[in-house]
Amino acid sequence: MNLKDLQQKYWSAFIKVALIKRKLSSDQYRLIKTAGIDVAICKDYHLYISIDSRKKTLTVKVYIDSNKEYYKLFESKKLEIEGQIGSKLEWRNLEDNKSSMIMKSVEFDIYNEESWGASIDYLLAEIPKYIDVFKNMSIASKEICES
Repeated sequence: MNLKDLQQKYWSAFIKVALIKRKLSSDQYRLIKTAGIDVAICKDYHLYISIDSRKKTLTVKVYIDSNKEYYKLFESKKLEIEGQIGSKLEWRNLEDNKSSMIMKSVEFDIYNEESWGASIDYLLAEIPKYIDVFKNMSIASKEICES
């Protein structure tokens, strides 16, 4: 099976389990070709989950579109955010770019289908934390967070 077909199979399995376990609603996410899943948080930032088959990683990333103010807000609350997420995150301001990212990668080999269940369980535990933390952080700071 080629990589694109394998990724499609993985994300289909993820979506099926997420919907069955009611961890995501169908209007909350969208599949980005076979590359990953995009999960709505707010108008100016979203969660993007992707697989890198070469690095053998699964990455959960808060992608902040063209709004450095949100990145500054989140960075000012870095310890609190990492405490609520439960781990250290990688912070990328991308000075030469309008966008910024806050992310965490874990080891994952998409070619090992036996590991898929554990990775899906991991994502289903992590995604709600990221949504809650980042949505509530902007609301608590009086920032407008529109979905």
